[in-house]
Order: sequence, then C-alpha cells, then structure tokens
Amino acid sequence: MRAGAVLAAGVRLTGSTRLYDVPNETVHTGTGDDPLEVPERAVVVPGSRSMTDEGSDDTGFAAENGLSLYAPIIVKYRDERTDAGTALEDALR
Repeated sequence: MRAGAVLAAGVRLTGSTRLYDVPNETVHTGTGDDPLEVPERAVVVPGSRSMTDEGSDDTGFAAENGLSLYAPIIVKYRDERTDAGTALEDALR
C-alpha cells in the first residue's frame, strides 16, 4: 500500500484481488512477481460488481438472480476533506 492510502472498514485485499479505480477508469491487479499495490492517496471502499461483468456468467443465472461479487473500489483520491477526517480518526484513537 502506497503512502497516504485510506482503506475503509471491510476492505479485503489478497494477491488475486482486482482493485477497481473509478476516477482513473482502470483496474489494478497483482501478478506472480508483483503484488497488488494500492495507489498513493487512494480512498478504497468495499463494493460489488455484477457477476455478468467480464463474461463470468454464460447462462444468465447470475443476472436472473441479481448475484454480485465483492470488489474493492477506489472512489477518489485524498483531498483536504479526507485528510481532516483521517486526522480526527487518528486523534480519537
């Protein structure tokens, strides 16, 4: 994890996790040689994605039943407001 990154409660990251970066419209992944890295100052929250994304459901069963998978999502990069919120949280610890 790079400097200044913020992970919200409930975020789970593993070596095979895909990290969806909404502001930059990209997906971060790790490889066998390089682990997944959370970008500097990224704010990551737990989220989900439809199982029909990326062709993972050929039968339509997942779509018919509204199924989704866990997916960590970068919703923004830290700004002054985020810095103030994390400073308050640090002070309360």
